[in-house]
Amino acid sequence: MRMSIQQFFVLMASASLSLLPMAADARPIPAGMFGDHAVLQRECVVPVWGMADAGEKVTVSFGGKDFTVVAGPDGQWRVQFDSMPASSEPRDMVIRGESGEPVTLTDILVGDVWLCSGQSNMGWNVESSLNPAEDIATANYPALRQFRAAERSSLTPVSEVKGNWERCSPQTVGKFSGVGYFFARELHKDLDVPIGIFISAVGATPAEAWTRLEALQKLPDIGQRAAAEIAKIQSQQEDNRRFLVERAAWEEKHGVTPPPVAEAAKGWAAPDLDTGDWQAVTFPGQWKNFGLKSGGVFWIRKEFDLPAEALKHPHIIIGLNWASEQYDTVFLNGEKVAELVEKPPTFYTAQRTYYVPVRFAKPGRNVVAVRFVAATEHTGMHQWGKGVFPFAGLKDIDNHWLMKVESTFPRLPSEALASRPKPNGLNSRAVSSSLYNGMIVPLMPMAIKGVIWYQGESNVTRPKEYRDLLSALIEDWRERWGQGDFPFYIVQLANYYGAPKEPADSGVARVREGQLQVAQNVPGTGLAVAIDIGEESIHPRNKQDVGKRLALQALHHTYGRAVTCNGPIYRGMAVEGDTVRLSFDHVAGGLIAKNGPLTWFAIAGDDKKFVWADAKIDGETVVVTSSQVPEPVAVRFAWADNPEGFNLYNAAGLPMSPFRTDDWPVSGDSGKSQP
Repeated sequence: MRMSIQQFFVLMASASLSLLPMAADARPIPAGMFGDHAVLQRECVVPVWGMADAGEKVTVSFGGKDFTVVAGPDGQWRVQFDSMPASSEPRDMVIRGESGEPVTLTDILVGDVWLCSGQSNMGWNVESSLNPAEDIATANYPALRQFRAAERSSLTPVSEVKGNWERCSPQTVGKFSGVGYFFARELHKDLDVPIGIFISAVGATPAEAWTRLEALQKLPDIGQRAAAEIAKIQSQQEDNRRFLVERAAWEEKHGVTPPPVAEAAKGWAAPDLDTGDWQAVTFPGQWKNFGLKSGGVFWIRKEFDLPAEALKHPHIIIGLNWASEQYDTVFLNGEKVAELVEKPPTFYTAQRTYYVPVRFAKPGRNVVAVRFVAATEHTGMHQWGKGVFPFAGLKDIDNHWLMKVESTFPRLPSEALASRPKPNGLNSRAVSSSLYNGMIVPLMPMAIKGVIWYQGESNVTRPKEYRDLLSALIEDWRERWGQGDFPFYIVQLANYYGAPKEPADSGVARVREGQLQVAQNVPGTGLAVAIDIGEESIHPRNKQDVGKRLALQALHHTYGRAVTCNGPIYRGMAVEGDTVRLSFDHVAGGLIAKNGPLTWFAIAGDDKKFVWADAKIDGETVVVTSSQVPEPVAVRFAWADNPEGFNLYNAAGLPMSPFRTDDWPVSGDSGKSQP
């Protein structure tokens, strides 16, 4: 199904970027982060602000004190509470204007507030984390609270944030950020003060989106790219109006306009269809992988079983993962349940996830069928994880399907494919500074204790920039916030994707290197290494250890606790004949190889060709050698997207950070950017 130009403009208007600040209300109202159940920062001046009529006198009462201010010409007002000690006593905040009813915010506590930002791994919920049942059942911490900011991107700074504070309980914690909650739980238990976690995180977002434009412009290449992105998003409506017309003309010219269902294909979605002449295929893959020489109309189908309890969910979720540049229609048990409804700016180039009402499913055997219309054999089902997966709740099915061809199109020459119109699919949340404007600026100058940051997967295509980019973000946030060099603790990217068979460069490893360099060179920062707790999925479920390792950084550096917070970190190397001896910091108590000999060491000579090496612990050092490299000059450790089986730790059980001893230039940025 294709979209009319009129439908396109209606959708674009509803999805456009926010460009204007919030208008004043008729009575004094507080900014969005000040609400029932809020946590205010202890032991510092606390700004509280909001909107009112221009020139109105506003009085804010809290803790037995009144604070009065007159709203400015733009209606904005702000007061500053005096420094307060931590308090678990619920108190009201009352905001009064010169007329009308006061606004009363209830159950306000005073403790420590931590901003939790980044991309999807920071937003990942407790209920989707590793073995969540016990963590949810025991989450009786009413003085631990979360505010999750609504996603908002903007080309210009905005003044308001939307969301609500929630108290931690078994009924609410499932929707809390996993990393944020497990971090806060450790602090709350140790410090015995209220902890607020403020979640401002959005999946599939680069660090540039979270950084002020003026800060990006100090980095020439990044600044130029930011300007190009902003120009592209500003032209998006016109670009995509033109795309709809040009695509229809291109499809007609090359004979690939989506056809109606052929008479012979009617009934191919029926549950009782005889599929003896259908071809077995495994996704992900392209149509050419299954013997097709051109585009056309292709069907896939499979049977899967659903337990009766799965039907207690409201929907069956059918995900067609990156079935880009093709049209699809989905059938469940013979009923048409979904089809591509094109939505700007991505149209038919984005991942489709269909929420099918559970009434179309049944306990036991079910049959899903999908009809694809693809202009070329080079399209298919592309996904970094599983290829196609209908599921109920968290129950996935496998990627083995049956396929049959309904009809084929003429094969398109390369020049025809090159001329295929492309939508301006730039996602507003990925535009430089867009989330800084929409989700960070509205928080300033909220009093906070510090920041925890889990981001970088969307920057692995440009890894050599990451150190300077993250350093600029931290420096600019601190300067703009005006609260000094507050703590900023970074999660080093976990292992994900597949393990390499031979040593190779890795964009993911280079982002990890940049994160380590920031932690080593930017004051007030620290690194939680997660290289050992990932999976092949880019969303590893073990958020418990991530939160604990971040908490160790905070407990040691921010709160002065005598705890070990770092794993071993590479310090230097010495060549001893045909071996290399490596030395490290943070090895008090010695080095430990878990579950067998050391793994993931690679060694190279002057030819810069790395091979796997033998490595063994010698006191507080590691000795590395290979018979293939008699004159070694460089070593790399865990230099891969996924060094599966990683096993080098210190006595505190904290993992070694991946490293390289060389400073050989990058031949080109590499890696796969993901959510």
